[in-house]
Amino acid sequence: MDAWDEIVKEWYPEILSKKSYPLKISKHYTSAQRWEIYERLTKNQRALVNKHRRYLIQSQFLEENYLLATDWVFEDFKVNPFFRTSRRQEKLFCKCGRELKVQYIVKSQKTGERLTLGISHFAEHLHVSENVASSISQGMTRVDLAMDELLWLKQQNCPFPEELWQKYHLALMYNNRLKQPKIPNKKLYLRVAEFREAAFPIYISDYQALQKEIDSMYRQTQLEEKTIHVKKTDFFENRTSAEINTKAFIETYQIFLKKDLSGIRTEDCQLTKLPDSYFQELLSLLRKVKHFPPSLAEKTIQEFSDTPQGRWIQPQIYKLILEKYLLHGFKEVFFYEIPRPMRNGLLRVLKKEKEAMKSPLKKENQRNTADSSEKKSVEEWLLVKKQASTSTRKRAFDVLQQLEGLRKEDPSINKVLHDYYVKIKEKLFDDGDTSG
Repeated sequence: MDAWDEIVKEWYPEILSKKSYPLKISKHYTSAQRWEIYERLTKNQRALVNKHRRYLIQSQFLEENYLLATDWVFEDFKVNPFFRTSRRQEKLFCKCGRELKVQYIVKSQKTGERLTLGISHFAEHLHVSENVASSISQGMTRVDLAMDELLWLKQQNCPFPEELWQKYHLALMYNNRLKQPKIPNKKLYLRVAEFREAAFPIYISDYQALQKEIDSMYRQTQLEEKTIHVKKTDFFENRTSAEINTKAFIETYQIFLKKDLSGIRTEDCQLTKLPDSYFQELLSLLRKVKHFPPSLAEKTIQEFSDTPQGRWIQPQIYKLILEKYLLHGFKEVFFYEIPRPMRNGLLRVLKKEKEAMKSPLKKENQRNTADSSEKKSVEEWLLVKKQASTSTRKRAFDVLQQLEGLRKEDPSINKVLHDYYVKIKEKLFDDGDTSG
């Protein structure tokens, strides 16, 4: 993977990691220590930590079925940023009125009633057994330990792994050019993108998972032995698209990797493969609108999408194809930014078009080669005949008669034979007997 490393180093020298990413967490925190680190986080970073804590708590309740014997389900939790301060109006409280640092919210499935509880008050207010209440407390402790990883990474001033992230995007571009591309992990991509937006270090397991995906894509490029060139400008455009709408980018990327039509066709299309006639029409249309004003080009494509053939594919796909075509024309990057079935279809008809154009030229070249060969053969043959005809006048006239007969029998004898014949004939008459 040295080649990809070198590309990232060349394009992004400012993001190169000065130290390696940690491979394991070396410490767990007390409640007070966690709170101290949490308070130093930005608003966006707190929201990120809370979101992942909420996910872990939800998973814990579902896996352990803590409230299975009750009507209650876990709904949410909140962190009190003003615990034990004078700002009472923004504090969090238990149902019994006690101030809480962390508030758990449960909801009745029958009545919709919500209760706000502290971790030690489940038995008191939900009437669960002490064993269940203890299990809930232990489960929340496991959640705290899991969150310690993120807090520890932040405490160590470990940055978001930007170098790895850009390498991953580069890998995605290479992957899109392979015959057998790897399908990226959508959940992993979106989760890491969230951490990047909050400028927060990612889970160690996520770091390793990204590395694994990059390695897998790199191995596939080696396996296919395909030479791939990614331009810096194309990479920047691709990366910008991902940053504008991360979710749409990865969802579109996964759909575009598919070789079949399942991700782009409409209910009107029952085909498994679009015919060449469809792509020929689309190709002709793209060439037609190339110099149109944008509004007219969009209208023309829209009209095509409303035709019986055009309705095979989703309208937004045509919009994308037009956008990329007006930007790139039929350059290589254009084909890698549209769905694979559309890419393959357009490339197929373009190849046939080029072959059809080459065919007449090939025939003409073959004809010229044949004429040249024929001319050379005639010249060689006439040279021999000339040498034979110089021996005697009688033999010369015999040769002339043979040549005359040959011209009548074989019209393909070209002008070279005729000119030579005339030349010899004139010479013979000039040198010959002029008496009556």
